[in-house]
Amino acid sequence: MMQRIVAIALVSLLMPTLAVAKERPGPGGRDLYVRECARCHGPEGRGDGPDAPFFSPAPRDLTTGFVERYDDGELLARLRDGEPLSLAIDPGGRSARARNVEILVGHLQRLPDIEWQEVDAGSLLFGERCEVCHGQFGKPWPVGDLPKGVQAPPRDLRNPVFQESTTDAQLLEAIRHGRRGMPAVPPALSDEEAAQLLAFVRVLSPGFESYSFYCAPCHGDDGRGRGILLPPGEGPKVRFDRAYLEAKDPEDLRATVWHMMDAGGGGMPHFKHAVDDESLRAIVEYLRNKQ
Repeated sequence: MMQRIVAIALVSLLMPTLAVAKERPGPGGRDLYVRECARCHGPEGRGDGPDAPFFSPAPRDLTTGFVERYDDGELLARLRDGEPLSLAIDPGGRSARARNVEILVGHLQRLPDIEWQEVDAGSLLFGERCEVCHGQFGKPWPVGDLPKGVQAPPRDLRNPVFQESTTDAQLLEAIRHGRRGMPAVPPALSDEEAAQLLAFVRVLSPGFESYSFYCAPCHGDDGRGRGILLPPGEGPKVRFDRAYLEAKDPEDLRATVWHMMDAGGGGMPHFKHAVDDESLRAIVEYLRNKQ
């Protein structure tokens, strides 16, 4: 699931060392952007990543012509040596961080109960057929970015109220036959495909999105240490399985997550000693091509 999302988009943090990265085929510009930039600038560069509320000034919206104003050399210099953003210390920022910790802990506690084979297959179907309206994590794209003919904003599939108030039968009905302003998912899905898509939609939540940014690159979608940003055979010692979560005091788990988020807190420039110019050029090329 996240393997697909990172391969084509989103994820960040906990990157392998340059030495490791150079021993195997390097990620593309979008993968690098997701890994290095999306936590602050957001998956589509709109300045709305999960870390955005914690910074003052806010991360830049890269979709408003910023990239076109500079040549490649200037953009490389900004990525490598740019002025740092400072973490906001205001109570609102701390409250937002606390809420993010809670939703991330909530998702961690769900991991052992998720049927990952179904979810992985469903994520591919979602990417092919649903993402164009509902976004990569179930948060709809802005109205101006929706396909022509879409009249009303799609539903936010991450919304906990929607998830709790909608039955599996209702979701399957919407997937197979459409619902109100939403057409049926084209082309027609088999029963197996509909069940797989349902399994993925049920994973969508704010916690899933945060986990995808902060944890999945190393810990993997299922929390068992098979993230795509680590070499084969290497990975975190911690496995977010049932035994770990039952043995971990909830407050210790919160403290661990809070510390991890602080330790991984971004801020320009965090590239100078971590990412080589070739990788930065790939990020610049991706940003130019997506404008």
